[in-house]
Amino acid sequence: MTQAMAATSAHRARILHTSDWQLGMKRHFLSGEAQSRFDESRLTAIEALLELAEERQCDAVVVAGDVFDDNLLKPEIYGRAMDVLKGSTVPVFLLPGNHDPLDAASVYHRKEFDKLANVFVLKDSEPVAVPKSGGGRAEGAAALEIVGAPLRGKTADEDLVAAALSGLDPVQGAGIRVLVGHGGVSSFGEIDDFDRIDVDNAARACHERKVDYVALGDTHSTMPLDADATQARVWYSGAQEVTDFVEQDGRGESNSGNVLVVEIAVDPARPEKQAQVQVEEVPVGRWAFKALNATVNSTADIDEFLERLGGIESKRTTVVKYALVGTLSVHDAAYLDEQLEKIAPTFAALYERERLMDVHVIPDEDELSEGLLSQGFIGEAVQELKSLAESDSQDPQQMQQAQQAQDALRLLVRLAHHAEKGN
Repeated sequence: MTQAMAATSAHRARILHTSDWQLGMKRHFLSGEAQSRFDESRLTAIEALLELAEERQCDAVVVAGDVFDDNLLKPEIYGRAMDVLKGSTVPVFLLPGNHDPLDAASVYHRKEFDKLANVFVLKDSEPVAVPKSGGGRAEGAAALEIVGAPLRGKTADEDLVAAALSGLDPVQGAGIRVLVGHGGVSSFGEIDDFDRIDVDNAARACHERKVDYVALGDTHSTMPLDADATQARVWYSGAQEVTDFVEQDGRGESNSGNVLVVEIAVDPARPEKQAQVQVEEVPVGRWAFKALNATVNSTADIDEFLERLGGIESKRTTVVKYALVGTLSVHDAAYLDEQLEKIAPTFAALYERERLMDVHVIPDEDELSEGLLSQGFIGEAVQELKSLAESDSQDPQQMQQAQQAQDALRLLVRLAHHAEKGN
């Protein structure tokens, strides 16, 4: 997003801001095989961001909440996460979020965390000094402090970021301080919720040098939050790997799979002056979640939709949900089903948005009076299904029967085609 950062020097600090790892997250539309690859990719993205932090000579990595999807974790999820974390050469600061709050059952109470020399859990809002020997930290770099605003339950009854800020005095000298929080923000509406983070208050604290940067988590898309677009100091980092769909109009999880490399600089001659901040978005995720819509009224329309699906890259790490509207003949509907069945296994998941699907199948006398479809018991079944499928009743039960009859006709056409090819 901005030019590459210069090497860390005196009165400067560089952090890597990430959040919402949600290790252990399940997606209902993924098969067991695809879910396993999704789990692995989330860990791979963490390994990538830790390597990035070392390459960029970051002084610290801050994880702004929801490291885990739940405090109750499968042993393999917890064990692999700990194995990845212990390999970090840069100090890592973990903030409990609403998915993994610091309650009585918190994962952060486990003794293994005490054995991770380079990992620190932000259990309160006391400033924590970043070890000077950590990572690629340069000799003489500015003193860096991390302040947390941890959640102690799934919800809070106050703005935890504001509460953490209220107990802070301005930074002394040319030191640098970063606050790490998690939750929804007032700029997104619902301002009556007591736990909403007041972005204006956080930005004002940066101006007053109570902190120099506010690293937030909760929303999975990367975005600046305060009004100063050129020098934004309050950010959502977004999740390190994509977790949900982006709609065709851009709504939804539209900018995830990133981390932020943040450089903060203080003028040693005027340490009371607001710090300069540069933020760079760096993609580390590999997955994509796409929502597609299409109108299908002919074989040509179907082929155009199939071409769109075929043109998607990295299908094995892409999930597609689709909504089709239109009117098709029974043969065209069967052709669509057959082609989707062929391409579906190449994707991590490919499925209908049932609520938005609106494809009407209109039986045609000619296409149902040929071959096996016109013979014997099959022919009788076809005519009975055709009669049900053509119902224009508005009665919910009869509408459901009509849809079932259309589906059955599509299946019969496909089976008849396969049988005739076999002959």
